[in-house]
Amino acid sequence: MRRPVAWIDKKCASGPREVRVKFHGGALKWQFRPKGSREWDYQSEPSEENWLELETKILQLMQRGHLYEKELALTRRRGLKK
Repeated sequence: MRRPVAWIDKKCASGPREVRVKFHGGALKWQFRPKGSREWDYQSEPSEENWLELETKILQLMQRGHLYEKELALTRRRGLKK
């Protein structure tokens, strides 16, 4: 399993939150943690901005030599199987 891709989403309507995405078995797992909370939220749906940010982060990793082709394809399909 790869290390998760994470960033801080400062544009969220409810305030800043940490976003973490894990890739495992050809699937995505989104996790959100609002500022000041200790608990991760697994139920919230990612916004289109979150998907675009994830794609940008993966492209940056690929530019540095990391192999994320499958993850990029999955992200561009918005998490849907082939």
